[in-house]
Amino acid sequence: MIPHMKIPFAARLLIYCAVLAYIAIDLYACSGPLRRAVNRRKIDSPESIAAAKESGLVALVLGRPITVHQLSRAARERLWLEGKSWDKASTEQKKWARMAALNDLIDHQLIRSKIAANQKADRATAQEIEARFASLRARFATPEEWQQSMTNQGIASEEECRLRLAAGIEMEKYLERQLTPLIAVSPEEVAEFHQKHQAQLAQPEMIRARHVFWATLDKEIDAVKALAEAAFTQLQKKEKTFEQLVAECSEDPRSKTSAGDLGWFSRTRLPADFAEPCFAMKVGEPQLFLSKIGWHLLEVTEKRPAQPRTIEECREEIVQALADQKRPAAIQNIRTAIRKTHQQHIHIYQSLLNE
Repeated sequence: MIPHMKIPFAARLLIYCAVLAYIAIDLYACSGPLRRAVNRRKIDSPESIAAAKESGLVALVLGRPITVHQLSRAARERLWLEGKSWDKASTEQKKWARMAALNDLIDHQLIRSKIAANQKADRATAQEIEARFASLRARFATPEEWQQSMTNQGIASEEECRLRLAAGIEMEKYLERQLTPLIAVSPEEVAEFHQKHQAQLAQPEMIRARHVFWATLDKEIDAVKALAEAAFTQLQKKEKTFEQLVAECSEDPRSKTSAGDLGWFSRTRLPADFAEPCFAMKVGEPQLFLSKIGWHLLEVTEKRPAQPRTIEECREEIVQALADQKRPAAIQNIRTAIRKTHQQHIHIYQSLLNE
């Protein structure tokens, strides 16, 4: 048995002092291994920024990365949804798109973490995922186009695509659950809206009409006009009925099978060059007129004047309109509250953001 050797106090003290001196020199006098290790743990140190740049990071949210590639795709998609091309966008537009996309990515990461931690959160069902997947897949004509689209979005497989869709569905459910009390509409709000917007809520003037139609596209307009005038003359002289003219002459396939009937419509449902002549006519007095698409021999068969609607008749419409008005601010409030709660767990590498 080897006897235990007791190190003298003076020797131990010397060792302790040497270790402390090494640590002090490493940390404060020179950039030794300990100093570099500590700096790597500081999120905003040059070492951390260099490591983030090498890894392609622009932000950390709850310890999870947001990469340059994620941000680039999200920014381009944001401009694309607004009908703008990234290549043609100005520097300011690109900067705005990147910041807006980054905020979305941060908030989505925070919301996903809440969903993952909440056992009561509504999960995406297999049926919901497959329905969303089938709808997305149907937008592409060929398997090659579908694969290219996934590649462009950085999606490695259809399984990963389903996982992303599931995350999106669960986020929608979470937000809807949080939104419900925030966008609730009271009976008093409905009554006030109805009182202030009676003119807009009123049932508009409606007419029912039938027509015989001659298209002028790729045709000689005067020749088509002659055909329409000849038919109008036959109708006026009672040589043929309206129904007969529809069957023999009309080029509108949708109304031809119903004796030219166009059903009920309001002024706002139709182009002005068609609606104005229609609403100027009297019931039972056919007229001939030219629109942008062709000649119409049209007869108004019934009219309904504009009339107010009761609060009950338009309650659902009012509730939906008021809820839609509240929704953007409510969503922003939810995002702001989540961001405030987790602010210390969000770090943006600002110096890398604009590189």
